[in-house]
Amino acid sequence: MKFLLDTNFLIIPAQFGTDVFELLTEFGKPELFTLNLCLEELKKTPWERLTKEIIKKKGIRIEDTLEGTPTDFELGRIAKEKKMVVCTQDRELISRLKLEKVPVITLRQGKYLIRL
Repeated sequence: MKFLLDTNFLIIPAQFGTDVFELLTEFGKPELFTLNLCLEELKKTPWERLTKEIIKKKGIRIEDTLEGTPTDFELGRIAKEKKMVVCTQDRELISRLKLEKVPVITLRQGKYLIRL
């Protein structure tokens, strides 16, 4: 299964110590992706260095995006185009993706994932 990871999902292991990558295996063999825009957003967080190490260690592939478009729009567009599940904690994004019928996975109570 292909998972497209939002910035806030990528920082969960560094911020909370929860191994979301292991939890994703419950949904099938994970193929992990993120956006180049998410890497830019990481620069604004105190977890940039640790998260980039995790990205490298887990072999998370980087998807290039259209120039000048918002991250949330690109997450939805690429997920639909490439049939991916978006992993995010962003409530506004979750609501929009559900309306667009894009599958979403989010972390609950800091310890388990649910598919919406």
